[in-house]
Amino acid sequence: MLVNVNINDDLKLFALLKQGDNQAFEDIYNKYWYDLYKTAFKRLNDKEKCRDIVQNVFTDLWNRRNELEILNLQAYLHTAARFQALKAISKLSNKTIFIEAFNSNITSGLQSDENLLKKEAQKLVEQFIKALPAKRRKIFVMHYMNDLSTAHIAQELSLSQKTVQNQLTTASHALRLKLTHLFSYVIILAILQYR
Repeated sequence: MLVNVNINDDLKLFALLKQGDNQAFEDIYNKYWYDLYKTAFKRLNDKEKCRDIVQNVFTDLWNRRNELEILNLQAYLHTAARFQALKAISKLSNKTIFIEAFNSNITSGLQSDENLLKKEAQKLVEQFIKALPAKRRKIFVMHYMNDLSTAHIAQELSLSQKTVQNQLTTASHALRLKLTHLFSYVIILAILQYR
């Protein structure tokens, strides 16, 4: 929260800071660190990360002191803290936010297409399995369709367990590549639906 401060005092402190005055830096730090911490904490609610954000803001202020032209130090510092907090949020929860948004907002709009998508995915998997080399297809079906362990498959087919694992890895990787376009289609549909 921005408090009423004497901007002239801040301008004097910043002018001294630009000259490399350590005391001016300490004065600015002592004056604003707690407010910046509160600004970050409102967004992150994580004490450790908020301390890091405050340190980053002041480190950046010191490192860039010669190139910065600041007319309102308080506003600049609070904006920097908010930006750092939002950046931290996006780094921490990009995947979580996307998954939550997808699950709560987007999929609700796609539920009518769910059966169609399942059928399309199943069709792609069936085509994929048919296109596999015979030995790899047999291993893939035994493991994923019949739920047999790699040890059991190796024993039944007189292969090493490592060979079975390698065949499954190769097949799984290829299947993921085949299904990528389907999932890309789902994501594009979701984004269009979300607009």
